[in-house]
Amino acid sequence: MKTVQHRWMAAAGAVCLAVTAQSFAADPKPADARASDTSVIAKAGSLEVQRGDVENMLKSLPPQARAEIKANHAIAERLVRSQLADKALLQQAQGKNWAQRPEVKAQIEAATKDIVFRSYLASVSTVPADYPSSKELQAVYDQTKGQMVKPALYRVAQIFIPAPANDAKAVADGRRDSAAVAKQAQAPKADFAALMKKYSHDPAGKTGGDTGLIPLGQLLPEMRPVVAKLKKGDVSAPVQSGQGFHILKLVDSAPQSTPTLAEVSDSLRNALRQKRQQETAAAYLQGLLNEQTVTVDGSALNAVVDSALK
Repeated sequence: MKTVQHRWMAAAGAVCLAVTAQSFAADPKPADARASDTSVIAKAGSLEVQRGDVENMLKSLPPQARAEIKANHAIAERLVRSQLADKALLQQAQGKNWAQRPEVKAQIEAATKDIVFRSYLASVSTVPADYPSSKELQAVYDQTKGQMVKPALYRVAQIFIPAPANDAKAVADGRRDSAAVAKQAQAPKADFAALMKKYSHDPAGKTGGDTGLIPLGQLLPEMRPVVAKLKKGDVSAPVQSGQGFHILKLVDSAPQSTPTLAEVSDSLRNALRQKRQQETAAAYLQGLLNEQTVTVDGSALNAVVDSALK
């Protein structure tokens, strides 16, 4: 599994470029806010990463990444170094007037037009803050709940015995050992939690943990058909994956069901607001054309189509 510094390096770089670009614009913040934002966190020659840069970068990351960084501040240092590298690259490009190259200017102009178009269209198609109302939300839920499916959920505990698929001896040993452990786990009145602590190389097994209630899709592909057939309290035969052998116990399960309005209200509200915004935007654009006399040279258009798509 990739570490968080790899997964979020691109995000940090994007934030750095955004902050660098914003530095050319007037800062609307009060003086006291600017003072706290401009304290220097890192330097490389004339380049600086300021407190505000780091705060913006951290706030832009998903919750999981922020949690990992909070637990390991060394990751934050690597991201700050990445920001400095991005700033150095941008400085070098500016020194060579890279933005004046014809192909780059064309991309900048296209991006600027797109940003202006999208931001202005968003401003004229804003959805009222109180849409949808509770009554409207309930009505849509009642109409569509038959199409909503909350998948079956499974709580699985496992004893994991590592045996990488590319290590023939480890696979042979793992198959033997997992078969012996599975026999113990399947015995009447077996203490699966104790066996996990004794034999499992899965960190969750050492603490008596399990997966929690999750859909089959969150399990390894090799586990899914096995778990789907287990009954509550059943223990499987060893299941081989590319990492090793898994002895699985179905701790609990919940059948497929229809989610409640409370469970889907946020996503349903967002979907309705997005749909309303798209409809409003489309109507606004059509209205602009309706105010004009529109003519299309059909023969010229057909000639362009035939030429471009031949």
